[in-house]
Amino acid sequence: MIVFSFGRRASVETTGMAASNNEEVIMDNVEFVKSLYAAFKRGDLETLYAHSDPNIEWVSNCDPRLIPWGGERKGTSGMRSYFAEIANHVDFEMFEPQEYFAGDNSVTAIVRIISRMKPSGGHVDGESLHLFKIRDGKVTAFREYANTHAVVQAYCGGDIHSAAMTPAETAARLHH
Repeated sequence: MIVFSFGRRASVETTGMAASNNEEVIMDNVEFVKSLYAAFKRGDLETLYAHSDPNIEWVSNCDPRLIPWGGERKGTSGMRSYFAEIANHVDFEMFEPQEYFAGDNSVTAIVRIISRMKPSGGHVDGESLHLFKIRDGKVTAFREYANTHAVVQAYCGGDIHSAAMTPAETAARLHH
């Protein structure tokens, strides 16, 4: 495993693998993911779609009954749906990858995110974990792990303690 922090290699562990070939693949994968984050920050979603497998698995750990971009999606059409929901509901004030952890076929990033939820004005300031699985130069799977409690509270505009709210209850909270 190779760990990167702010684009610099922090440590290298090469036990049991051919270091030069694996390190090149790992470095390429980290640079690839960095390029995807740069495209996202520019608003260039077409680059993300072009560099994703047509059957990509796209998962956010947020409960889709409470958060519109939460849950599982499939394919680039699922990605488009995810980003449309994000655009409709979230304003990013800061989106900065902080650290990268890379393996042969994957890159995990810790991302600092400060955002406001459009429906409620609620604020989220924290870190998310993003896991990219990569094969043949394409992202085949993406998993987002966010602080779901903080996201739901910000989205719903208050102290929410039940993930069993109905859509009507959620809507009532947004329009109080």
